[in-house]
Amino acid sequence: MLFSNLVIEIQPTLLISLAVITCLCVFFVYAGKKIEASDPLEKPKGLVLIIEFMVDTFTNFFGSILPEKLQKYLIPYFSCIAIYIFLCNTIGLIGLESPTSNLSITLALGLVTVTMTQLTALRTKGAFQYIKGLLIPPTNILGAISPLVSLSVRLFGNILSGSILTGLIYVFTGWLSSLIFGFIPIDIIGPPIMAVLHAYFDLFAGFLQTFIFVTLSSVYISMEVE
Repeated sequence: MLFSNLVIEIQPTLLISLAVITCLCVFFVYAGKKIEASDPLEKPKGLVLIIEFMVDTFTNFFGSILPEKLQKYLIPYFSCIAIYIFLCNTIGLIGLESPTSNLSITLALGLVTVTMTQLTALRTKGAFQYIKGLLIPPTNILGAISPLVSLSVRLFGNILSGSILTGLIYVFTGWLSSLIFGFIPIDIIGPPIMAVLHAYFDLFAGFLQTFIFVTLSSVYISMEVE
């Protein structure tokens, strides 16, 4: 039969990504109910205070990049994407493989940005000017596609390289511990060293790559409105 040898493989990173999305959806629904139940005349506290701080931070940051007429639609999107990417980047702290170390996922994120950028350009410039600017000169087509490669490969490469490096260091410290403390079947050297490296590769690098992705994405879209 035509599809007799077809094998469908579900990658673990895809399941982890779906789990992150599910958790975010549940959290957003719960946070929305908490905000609705809060008294707007009282000083916010607890979860409501944290949410208001995050909303103000995202609004001020993306508001300084995006044109005013796009802020209503794009600030919520980029805020959600920033939270999602950061969680995916840092999920290695609990021993799971980062979804953003999968090129398929980062390509999908980059494709959304490129599609939104081109749709914004089409809406702003009109069909004739958009097609003219895209085809004349023909090299402009490469310029329209290049953000897809730039955004997706940068995020994928940095997160994957961090995962590989930490994995190699774990193997090395495990071997070194068995060599020095052979009578104790536990990696004694690794945890103190890896605590510092995880802070860099997972937290700092995870935040930095999130910042770069959403900043460049919002800049690409803003450039099409100017």
